[in-house]
Amino acid sequence: MARRSRLVAPTRREVLIAGSALAATSACPSTSKPDSGPRTVDPQPFDNAARIAFAPAAVPLTEVLFPQTVSSGAMTKASVVLWTRAEGAAKVTLRVWREVGSDAEVALVKEQALDVPADHGNVKVRVEGLAPATWYSYAFFSTDLARRSPIGRVRTAFPDDWKEPLTIGGTACASYRYRPFKPLEAMAKEPVDLWVHTGDVSYNDGAVDLATYRAKWREQLADPGYRALMPAAGAYFTWDDHEFTNNIDVEREGLGSVLVSSAITTFKETLPLEDGPVWRSYRWGQTAEFFVTDLRTERKGTTRGTPQEQFVSPAQLDWLKAGLEASPCHFKVVLVSVPMANFPEASWPGRNDRWQGYQVQREQLLSFIDAKGLDNVWFLSGDIHLGTIHRVEAVGARRKYFEVCLGPAGNVNPLSVVLEPGYSANRADFFPPAQFLYASGAFQATTLTFDPRANTVRVRFLDPKQAEPVTCDQTVKFGEGA
Repeated sequence: MARRSRLVAPTRREVLIAGSALAATSACPSTSKPDSGPRTVDPQPFDNAARIAFAPAAVPLTEVLFPQTVSSGAMTKASVVLWTRAEGAAKVTLRVWREVGSDAEVALVKEQALDVPADHGNVKVRVEGLAPATWYSYAFFSTDLARRSPIGRVRTAFPDDWKEPLTIGGTACASYRYRPFKPLEAMAKEPVDLWVHTGDVSYNDGAVDLATYRAKWREQLADPGYRALMPAAGAYFTWDDHEFTNNIDVEREGLGSVLVSSAITTFKETLPLEDGPVWRSYRWGQTAEFFVTDLRTERKGTTRGTPQEQFVSPAQLDWLKAGLEASPCHFKVVLVSVPMANFPEASWPGRNDRWQGYQVQREQLLSFIDAKGLDNVWFLSGDIHLGTIHRVEAVGARRKYFEVCLGPAGNVNPLSVVLEPGYSANRADFFPPAQFLYASGAFQATTLTFDPRANTVRVRFLDPKQAEPVTCDQTVKFGEGA
């Protein structure tokens, strides 16, 4: 992507000074020791930015051209995917820059003219040639740079040799019935390096074709919570059922059906994802590797309980096993849209919609992790409309594996009534203390700090409706209490 020569001689509009630029990134030298502050990278040798006179915040924001927000994802140490939606123009211009501590100047990294698809307006592009562990700002502009989208920020993944603490946000289950999504607004204010969504990003129930799926996505992403969170940091996404329709059976419906193909198309055109399968992994140095799984489109309910059982395809299961074994990272974080844990059989419904209903493949995966002696495999899940910290199994050697069910952005679980005052006599039947360290049915934001130095994961749940929003702040160690 060649940078245009006009950048050498900025226009008069580019030198206007107005508004406040985003906060400058940390200025700690790259040679800093771990105990002297956050490590940083000198990005210039990687991205060859050109310092220019430009005040992005001074450019008028327009929802006529850019009716929704911006978002970023699929972050690696050298690249990110950026997204927005535009209307009423054949082309827009993307600019990516680093803040330099000035309201009037930026270090411009990329400028690119992009086509706007006439049928849906979703503009998505992978930006290469970035520096690792670096915060970048970005926005989409009219071709004359006179109007802009919201300004987004994204951090690239750590260099290969870094083993630094990493803080992420997490969410799941955002039903349109409970908009606005206050937990997402709360998470947008947290100092996270990235965030993850474990499914039900949009409740598209009732959509039947491309047009109706696109309308559902546009309505969902107009929510103030998504508008606040998506520009705040980069994300990794997977899907569950509501991106298709409630309790979708893809085996019966057929991958090639209009409903399923439309759901897949709109998921991938609306979110900052890479092409190809949903399942893939992303490393952040030696701190954490995130394994994003697809637990919806490959399952075959007709095989459940047979030796050929398929919750995920053999290819995906082999990929996950090989990736976990080969990962050099301290934490192996598996994003699963439905829980891995075995919950109390007598009280929990819906086992066949979770790993618990596919014990053959569940055992294949967990036995592999056991046999290889892989430590610090963590599961982050959603679907059940609860925020929890629990053990994958209540008794036995697998008590050492922890799962965090990310607090719902907006949906309820009837089981949460037993967590209310006055129901303590029944609570242990559903949430036995031998398995659950924490459980709540509140709409909450979740943050997790993976600290390889301390070998701990700090889990926080925040309820934006409470005067004291932190409802749980617990630090957990892999294997603790097993």
